[in-house]
Amino acid sequence: MPDRYRCRVEDAVVRPEKREALEGLVRKLFERRHHGLIGGREKDWLTVELVQSLRAESQVYQEELSTKTDGPLPFALGYFQVRGDRLTLVSDEVPANVPPETFVRFVSEFVQVGATFWFGDEEGDQAWTIRGVGEVERGAGTAGAAPRQVPEDESAGANN
Repeated sequence: MPDRYRCRVEDAVVRPEKREALEGLVRKLFERRHHGLIGGREKDWLTVELVQSLRAESQVYQEELSTKTDGPLPFALGYFQVRGDRLTLVSDEVPANVPPETFVRFVSEFVQVGATFWFGDEEGDQAWTIRGVGEVERGAGTAGAAPRQVPEDESAGANN
C-alpha cells in the first residue's frame, strides 16, 4: 500500500442528522494525523482512545470495522471539511493507512447515497460509490480519469 493516495470526491452531501458528529470526527482525525510518530505506551493508549471515539460516533465502525480496542484509523477524514451541506477535500492527497473501500464504508454513515470517492496511486485511479450505510460499490477506474472537484466559487456562475 502506498503512503498516500490522490483523492477526489463528487456529490458528497452530508446527512443532516450526522453533520455534528462528522465535523467532530474530521477535527479529531486532523488533530491526530501524526499518530504514527508517537511511540510506546502512549501510542497504545491513544490508539484505544481514538478507536473508542470512532466507535461512539459510528455504528458502521463499531459493528463492521473494529473491536473495542483496535481498528483502522481513517486519518484521511482529517483532510476533508464540512462546507455547507457538503464534505469537501482540503488536499489533493490523503494518507493511505486505510484501504479505500474501508474508508468509504466508514464515511457512508455520514454522507448520502451517490457520493463517489476516487483514490489513485501509480497504478491508476479507482472509484468507490456509496450505495447505502455500510454499502459501497467499486466503480470502473482509469489511470488519470478521476474528475476534478470544482470549488464552489468556481462553479457558482457555471449555469449563468
